[in-house]
Amino acid sequence: MNYKIRWLITLSVAALILLGISFKTAYQINKFFTLDSKIRARVEKVDVIEGKKEKFEVLAFYNFKIGDKNFYNVKKFDAKFINEITALDFKEKILKKDFFIWYNKKNPKISAIEKSFPIKNLVYSIITFVVFGYFVALKYYVFSFQKIG
Repeated sequence: MNYKIRWLITLSVAALILLGISFKTAYQINKFFTLDSKIRARVEKVDVIEGKKEKFEVLAFYNFKIGDKNFYNVKKFDAKFINEITALDFKEKILKKDFFIWYNKKNPKISAIEKSFPIKNLVYSIITFVVFGYFVALKYYVFSFQKIG
């Protein structure tokens, strides 16, 4: 009986991990498809901050105008830099180039600088689903050899 409880705990943990990764992936896919328009934005300020593990991150404060309304947002870039000099170079590149953002036509408060499909998280979700299915199949396979009663 003790082994059935262990299997139940293992399957529960695997299910929680699967749900967490799946919800994150679903949120990112939804965000990808809701960002349906592109517009030029004005960069107000770009900051370089020291993040975790002595890596530097770049923050961009930007605004854009739709009709007569202004919208403001902050973006932390995914790129991490090992020293401040490369982060400052990246900052200068951002300030020099034209800055376009993606936004949602229905709710312009939802905006992003980078629009990319979350392929990595989708692959992780599929792998996690396959591993979960493996554990469920293994449970039924192992318990089918045991005698009832």
